[in-house]
Amino acid sequence: MPIEVTMPKLSPTMESGVIAQWHVKVGDQVKEGDVLADIETDKATMQMKSYDDGTIAHIDHAAGDEVALGQRVMVLAKKNEDPQKVAASLGAAAGAGAGAAAGAGASAKAGAKAAAAAPVAAGAAVGVGASGGPADLAAGNGQAAPGSGNGHAAAEETHHAAGGRVKASPLARKLAAASSVELARVRGTGPNGRVIRRDVEAYLQSGAARTPAGGESAAAVAAAAAPATQRIPHSRMRKTIAQRMLQAKQAAPEIHVTVDIRADRLVAAREELNRRLSKEGVKLSLGDFVTKAVAMALRAHPGVNASFEPDAIVRHGEINIGIAVALPEGLIVPVLHRADTLGLKEIRRRSEALAAAARSNNLSGEQLTGSTFTISNLGMYGVRQFDAILNMPEVGILAVGGAEKRPVVEGDRLVVGTVMTVTLTADHRAVDGAMAAEFLRTLKGLLEEPTAMLL
Repeated sequence: MPIEVTMPKLSPTMESGVIAQWHVKVGDQVKEGDVLADIETDKATMQMKSYDDGTIAHIDHAAGDEVALGQRVMVLAKKNEDPQKVAASLGAAAGAGAGAAAGAGASAKAGAKAAAAAPVAAGAAVGVGASGGPADLAAGNGQAAPGSGNGHAAAEETHHAAGGRVKASPLARKLAAASSVELARVRGTGPNGRVIRRDVEAYLQSGAARTPAGGESAAAVAAAAAPATQRIPHSRMRKTIAQRMLQAKQAAPEIHVTVDIRADRLVAAREELNRRLSKEGVKLSLGDFVTKAVAMALRAHPGVNASFEPDAIVRHGEINIGIAVALPEGLIVPVLHRADTLGLKEIRRRSEALAAAARSNNLSGEQLTGSTFTISNLGMYGVRQFDAILNMPEVGILAVGGAEKRPVVEGDRLVVGTVMTVTLTADHRAVDGAMAAEFLRTLKGLLEEPTAMLL
């Protein structure tokens, strides 16, 4: 019997997934563990892997399709089964779908090529170049991009002083007019000598252009050369972030408690340990010490290592710390499981592995689930202090600022010390002010006396 591959549950809250990219096509042989596709979930873009060996006989969906959880995405022919016969047994409609899905990438490229080669109709939308701004020409075919709403599809032409004709794109014409440049003086580098935007810009930069009488033309030139406004549709990750942040702000009455931590001894301990670990290729960060100290403080204050439910507060037995990782498309929180049982060296290695997996879209479902407390660190960006938003249903999240030199009072003296500011955001339905303060007092003690973490 052929094997039906369905959309897997790649995150705990996933209800559907978008096929971002296929890594296989009909006719390919796959083995257990091979990556079939990148799936965009509500958490992140993750890899869908094969759980069986076989030959791909049919693909149901093209890249870009949204597929419900448990819905079939492809069919594998087992060993000794004919993939073509398996595909034929699925019916003509299925075969057509397979062809469409298997050739999705090629069709998209062909469509783009055809669009570039086709004449630009009057009233078409402004083309977009690689930089995101209006394109002067369609890709490689010499066709001028549409103008600024005048309805002329073909490139406008102007006359040489001697009676000849100058071919120019609408954007080049607009830029030339705004800067009082005679197009007849500009050497065109477009197809058939057509003057395009970069030609006018090069002419202006050369200093050969006639200087405008006032400053108005210069402003117009700058406006004409400005990048076009972009409208970026929300990704599933961004939609989920927006939904969860709004939910946290609406549902949880937050309390914010901030302390300054004297980090001189912490910095010294880090430097000494890194000297010892240099041969192993391990370099501890201050964030690793914070993670260790948070895990130990949570063990001492279980009320902060909890989740809020409508009828109960759940105090978790395990201490699983979510580490916020910034990605180009948003924020993701992979989980460092049983962090209180790990040494600093293991925390560093696992944290690096989680961050690398997050940035390569290779996180597993287990690595994204089970968090009981979250740390968000912006110290590497030079941020001194900030308030983080709860990662519900957790009742606490720690915002960590950078360690920096500040004036510090020691007795009656003012000295320079290294100080780090941290802020606990807590769900006041589960964590009272005193509990939050006690947690931070324990955390502060561990970080100001890092040898205490050895006890």
